[in-house]
Amino acid sequence: MRNFTKMYIRVKVLSMAQPPKKEDVLVATILAMGLGDYRLSSHALERMKERNILLSDIKEAIYNGSREEQKDAFNPDTGDWKYAIRGKNDDGDKDIRMIVAFKTPLVLIITVIDVNL
Repeated sequence: MRNFTKMYIRVKVLSMAQPPKKEDVLVATILAMGLGDYRLSSHALERMKERNILLSDIKEAIYNGSREEQKDAFNPDTGDWKYAIRGKNDDGDKDIRMIVAFKTPLVLIITVIDVNL
């Protein structure tokens, strides 16, 4: 029984370890957007409406953007990473930061903000 308990604890600890961060976040997000393999969370949709951010603004910000690695965060509740992307829309009047997560096979856009506001 004692060995089983040690083994169970070891397996439990290993299963809770953080997965490695994705390295190709921007490329993967651009590809997903181009293929339509993305979803907007209800929270993101609410923030878009409140902040007057269009889907076209988000797409342009992704294509013109870059990763903000310092803003990435691991979510222990879901067991996955959330990644920050920031870029400007084509008009340059919106500086958009979005938080995305990879929910195979989709990219989930969790929230969006216009940093200028």
